[in-house]
Amino acid sequence: MDLLLAFVIAMSVTMALIPMLMRLADRFQVIDVPEPRKVHVRPIPRIGGVAMVAGAVAPLLYWLQSGPTLYAYLLAALLVVGFGVWDDRATLGYVPKFFGQLVAAMIVVTWGGVTIHSLTLTERMELPAAMAVPLTVLFIVGITNAINLADGLDGLAGGTTLLSCCAIALLGLGTGDRFVTTVAIILSGSLLGFLRYNTYPARVFMGDGGSQFLGFTVAVIAVLVTQVETAPFSTALPLLLLGVPIIDTLMVMAQRIREGRSPFSADKNHIHHRLLSLGFDHHEAVIVIYLLQGALLVTAWLMRYESDLSIGLVFAAYSLLFLGSLTGASHTGWRWREPDSVRSDGFEDTRRRSLRALRERLPRWSIWTIGVGTALYALCIAFTAQPIPVDVGWLCFALSALLIATSLLGAARSMPEWILHGSLYVCAVVLVYLDLTTGVGQRSLAFEVAATCALAASVMLYVRMTTVRRFRLTPLDFLVILVAVTLPNLPGSVAAPRELGLAAVKLLVVFYAVEMLLGHSRPSRVACHSLAALTVSVIAWRAL
Repeated sequence: MDLLLAFVIAMSVTMALIPMLMRLADRFQVIDVPEPRKVHVRPIPRIGGVAMVAGAVAPLLYWLQSGPTLYAYLLAALLVVGFGVWDDRATLGYVPKFFGQLVAAMIVVTWGGVTIHSLTLTERMELPAAMAVPLTVLFIVGITNAINLADGLDGLAGGTTLLSCCAIALLGLGTGDRFVTTVAIILSGSLLGFLRYNTYPARVFMGDGGSQFLGFTVAVIAVLVTQVETAPFSTALPLLLLGVPIIDTLMVMAQRIREGRSPFSADKNHIHHRLLSLGFDHHEAVIVIYLLQGALLVTAWLMRYESDLSIGLVFAAYSLLFLGSLTGASHTGWRWREPDSVRSDGFEDTRRRSLRALRERLPRWSIWTIGVGTALYALCIAFTAQPIPVDVGWLCFALSALLIATSLLGAARSMPEWILHGSLYVCAVVLVYLDLTTGVGQRSLAFEVAATCALAASVMLYVRMTTVRRFRLTPLDFLVILVAVTLPNLPGSVAAPRELGLAAVKLLVVFYAVEMLLGHSRPSRVACHSLAALTVSVIAWRAL
């Protein structure tokens, strides 16, 4: 519970600071101006990294035990952030930034004791200090720059690092490493608060200060979690935990060297640039990279006790498969989506008109299916769940009275928005809770599963097809769903029971369904209100 509170505080502080810092960005000259190599078209403050650091430092000082590791990490992280913010204002060359990163890495290695002191070949093998220290420094500096280079699309660096932090926190929970777990969870909270403003279209960037802070921190905890003696994880595991930034950095640097350019020169050859050139739009490219990173993290969990050689071979196979797919697609002219300027023959025009008409009808059909699916799911749970706890019955009785009263008042004036939304969201939580904790008959179970699947499919179809901006599934929504589905269902996971992952998915689906029905039209809003009143009335009647 204390770690959950730390997560919430880090997220809340970050979210609260960003709007205030955005207003000061112009005064302190930390604005990202558009240029040909970048994908944004208007000046955007790059002050989000400062908010993330502020959101993380206070909980870290409170929840972590004082010691050389904590002090060394905080001093080194602040040094990296300082050089990063300096670069955001003055555009430093790579030499001063490397100097700051090297000094920071040496601080955590020599004072904090963060070292890669062993490898796992056929068995655990200790490394001499003359090899362990430079290897650790090289790794920390490399990952710090890899995350920095990966920060090319809205939500990209923050989202991939959030996935890595979740995986590292899960590994830390299994070993009982308090430092690693606490840092990973608090950083996840700061990242989630930042992504609230950084998801496409971004209102704020993290800047070099934020990206270097993320890279440095995740490198340090990745080293620590793989060097714990109580759970001898593979030393090569960070290759998978931080797979996408490593693949991207190695790819672009190799290409620059092959072309006779400096490996630190800027270009548009990153993975996200290549996905955009293949016809993926901004949020689709980000989601593809999230999926790749998610696959690498699941593989890391399944191979956490394997040898370094095995993990290295799997990482190489992932890299070759993904980069080979990108190269093959580019050479064959394959595109995910053709540009609007591409001309077509008469048959193609007819096909496109038919598809356009279908796309216009699908949202209307899907909203009807959402309404029917929501009603079937709600009534199935209300009439068949047993036994229903008495306290849930009293809660539903109060909700029923509130909904009926607001319905009567609504005949004279509009219903308060916060009452309606709050009541319906509580109803959704009650339904999923009863679905998770109570029993139903086999026939009712099949009916409930069918209704849930139909509802989920309709929600996804409506999200994809609708032109209403508020209902588009953002990469942040996708990221939350990915984490909620994946982490509780990993074999041997101690993060949460598997049923909780399924409940989280159902709750997200019902939440989206409610939001879509409320925003579609007045009749659907009235129908949603009436369904909620009927559902909680039935639950209260059966419980009391």
